[in-house]
Amino acid sequence: MRVLGIDPGAKVTGICVIDGRKVVASVDVATAHDLFPAHRTYIQEVVNQAHRLLDTLQVQTVAVEAITRPSWHMKGRAAADPTALLATAEVLGGVLGFAWPVPIVQVQPGKNGSQPFGTYPPNLITPAERRAQGWQLKTAGKGRLCHQRSAYDVARAGLRLRAGMAHVWATPTNRAM
Repeated sequence: MRVLGIDPGAKVTGICVIDGRKVVASVDVATAHDLFPAHRTYIQEVVNQAHRLLDTLQVQTVAVEAITRPSWHMKGRAAADPTALLATAEVLGGVLGFAWPVPIVQVQPGKNGSQPFGTYPPNLITPAERRAQGWQLKTAGKGRLCHQRSAYDVARAGLRLRAGMAHVWATPTNRAM
């Protein structure tokens, strides 16, 4: 089953289409505009890119990473700036609000894109990331392809959800599936 995973972000959104564990296509959509509010053209481009991939690659499910409510209790420190979270929520809203022709599932956030490099397909690891000795065991995180790796993990979770095996949020949009 082909699943399109989306990692919505305030500045960069990763999109990845998988078929099983194989990456069929992946792309980043970035904005040059201010972080907040998320620029309308950025949200439109995220949805347009995802829909183009869905349409051309016969995707059966869209999986998108949800967001969690922030904790404002910072143990005596100043509360975190919510700007990036708010912009990400705007992108997420654009994705969820689109009339997808296939089922859409929300995947709980948590370490998406942060698994050991060796667990990702080769096209989601840059040559620079492969240079370090023992790179396969190092935890992915930052880097040029980090949003695409996160979208890959979101797509994999969406695949498991559709198979009835994932621990993801049940939302009104995906409960009936």
